[in-house]
Amino acid sequence: MSNGQLFGIGSVGVAVTVLIWILALYLESWLGIPTFSMGIVFRWALFGLFSADALITVLWSLITLSSTERGKRLVKTGPYRLIRHPFYSAIIWSGTGMVAMWFKSWTVVFSVIVVNLFWTWHIQRQERYMLEKFGEEYREYMGNTGQFFPRFK
Repeated sequence: MSNGQLFGIGSVGVAVTVLIWILALYLESWLGIPTFSMGIVFRWALFGLFSADALITVLWSLITLSSTERGKRLVKTGPYRLIRHPFYSAIIWSGTGMVAMWFKSWTVVFSVIVVNLFWTWHIQRQERYMLEKFGEEYREYMGNTGQFFPRFK
């Protein structure tokens, strides 16, 4: 499996994630679920925090593991010491938070469950590849780090 095949799953994953958010918004409208009420300053502060988290996580991930190194060595530093898939984590958690704050949407908040389940399924092939490539080292790494959210032991 080439790096392009291995790490080309992000674009499909992002497209499906956006589709899930859109469906959540349609479901909210269709069921007449009210938007959440919160002060505009607090809402924009949360939007800013989610945006900053996404930006920092993505940039830190790209700096720590360059595209030329993907699939060649197991990186366990930077954000990878906390989670195995920080780039995808930024999409799942911060992306969902940003969309939820923008649209003041309860259904988008709860869509994070579906988005997380989708990504867990979507990256199975990538996880199997990493196990084949790095063996016991990756298995141990999996045991010590969360997939998309840090493990607190």
